[in-house]
Amino acid sequence: MRDSSPDSISSASSSNVRTSVYDHYSQQSLRQSGPGYSLPALPTPHSISVEDQLQAELLALRQKLREAEVEAARYRAALEESRAQELAHGLPTPPPTASFQQDWKSRTEVRKKMFCSLNRAGNALCAWHDSRRERRSFPPRNAPPGYLNCGCTCEEALFEESLSRHGIGSYYPGESVRMDPALRNPLLKLLQQRYGYQDGDFERNPTTGDWLKGEGAALWEARAHSGSTSRRRVEVDRQ
Repeated sequence: MRDSSPDSISSASSSNVRTSVYDHYSQQSLRQSGPGYSLPALPTPHSISVEDQLQAELLALRQKLREAEVEAARYRAALEESRAQELAHGLPTPPPTASFQQDWKSRTEVRKKMFCSLNRAGNALCAWHDSRRERRSFPPRNAPPGYLNCGCTCEEALFEESLSRHGIGSYYPGESVRMDPALRNPLLKLLQQRYGYQDGDFERNPTTGDWLKGEGAALWEARAHSGSTSRRRVEVDRQ
């Protein structure tokens, strides 16, 4: 028979002691409790240690953390894409209320009276044609509703004036740089078709939808009554 090492003897002895204690405890409990008594759950030699349980919980928490990080990265990517689209297409402007729409309509009508009215010769002209001696499309006082005698529409004339106040082209007679109708009219049509542009859109706050300072209907009416306009027509009757 081979000699056993001290370590193996110690391990075997320890195992025998644990088994003996467990058997003794079980038999004693059965005697004390009588028939039908079940043994309490006792740790066995193969039970998971506290250290192993903590390690398993730590691994599970790390897995949840990785999943949360992946979800957070996906959310950040979606948020950045949304912001990029907003910068590319502009922030959505809130729809106007009924009262604001009425104010908007009044503002446009006042502007038409200021910039699309007849001159002394009975012609209503846009700024471009007002500075040129070109043949008019319609005879004096006989332009169709919504049109000027030069053939441009009231919308195009108001668009021309609005552009000039935003640094695009010029409006005052005598200034050399103006918005040629060949460029102005197709641009207006494009904005109307693509974005639903109306006179006054450039003068609204893109975030709140309210008028910018000095752009409400009441202010334009006061300006019209005082005779103050941003357009200084040449006091010469043009045929």
